[in-house]
Amino acid sequence: MQEFAYWQDMPALKKNLEKVQEIILDQIKMADGDLGEAIRYNFAVAGKELRPAFVILFGEMGRKNKGQRILNIASSVEILHNATLIHDDIIDESPMRRGRSSIQAKYGKHIALYAGDYLFALSLQLLCQNTSKITSLRINSKAMQEILSGETSQFSNEYNLEITTEQYLLQIKGKTAILFAYACYIGAIEGGLPLSLARKAQKFGELVGSAFQLRDDILDYTSNSDVFKKPVLQDVVNGVYSGPLIFALAKDKTNELHDLVKVGKDLSAEQLNRIDQLVTELGGIKQAQSLVEQYTNKALAILEENFSQYPASKNLAHIAKSLLERQV
Repeated sequence: MQEFAYWQDMPALKKNLEKVQEIILDQIKMADGDLGEAIRYNFAVAGKELRPAFVILFGEMGRKNKGQRILNIASSVEILHNATLIHDDIIDESPMRRGRSSIQAKYGKHIALYAGDYLFALSLQLLCQNTSKITSLRINSKAMQEILSGETSQFSNEYNLEITTEQYLLQIKGKTAILFAYACYIGAIEGGLPLSLARKAQKFGELVGSAFQLRDDILDYTSNSDVFKKPVLQDVVNGVYSGPLIFALAKDKTNELHDLVKVGKDLSAEQLNRIDQLVTELGGIKQAQSLVEQYTNKALAILEENFSQYPASKNLAHIAKSLLERQV
C-alpha cells in the first residue's frame, strides 16, 4: 500500500494512516486461495484514504482514550469503501481501478463478487469488535442501505436522458456522500463528541462527499486515463449520466448533444470527443464546478461554526479545500 500525497503536510495523520494500512493488511491475511490473492491485490495500491482520515480527525476531537480502537474503526470504514468499489467495477464492467486492472477484469466477476462480500463482512466484524455503541451499528447499517439505494437508483436511470438534477444529486448522495458522512459521524461519536456535534460532523461529511463525487464527474470530462487512473467518458457509454452532462443537456437547444448521447454503447471515439467538447461549451463543467464550490463552502462553514476550537479542524478544512481543484 502507498500513501496519498495530501498527507505529506500532516505527519501525525500520515503516521496513523500508515497504521490503518497495516491493520488492513493484517485483517486480510486470513483470506486464502484465489479470493485471498484478489483481496491482497486490491490493497497493494492504496486509494486516497480520505474516509479513514475523517474518522481519525473527528475522533481526535473527543475526550475518550481512543488509541487503537479508533484506528481499527477507521480501517473498517476503508475496508467497507473498497468493498463498494469492487462491486461498482463489476456492475460497470470497468477494466481499470487505480491505474491498473480492476479485480473483476483480472480475476473475473465471480471472484470479484466474493471479494466484495468478504470485505463487507470483514468491515462489520472489525467495527463490532471495537464498539459497544448500538448507535454506531445502526448508522453502519443505515449507511450500507443508503449506499445500495444510491447504486440501484443509478442502475434504474441508465440511458435515461430525462434524469433530473435532483435525481442525480440523490444518486451521488447514496453512491458517495453517505460513506463520507458515516466516516465523520462514527469518528465523532466514537471519539466522545456529543450527539449534536456528531450530527454536524455527519453533515460536513455529506457535503464534502457530494463535492468529491461532483469533482470526480468533472474529471471524467477534463482529465485523461493516465492521470485519472481509470477510463474517462466510460460512464457515457454505459448510460450513466452525471452532473456535467445533465447540466449541458438542459442547455442543448440544437439537440446535437442529445442525439450523440442516444448512440449509447456504440459511441465512437470521435463522437465521445464531440460530447466532451459540447459539455464544456454548453457550460456543464462550469455549472458542476460551481456546485462543488457551494458544497465545499457550506462544509467549511460547519467546521468554522462548530469545530474551530479543535486543532484537527484545520486539517479537515485543508483537505476540503484541496479537493476543490484535485486532478486525480
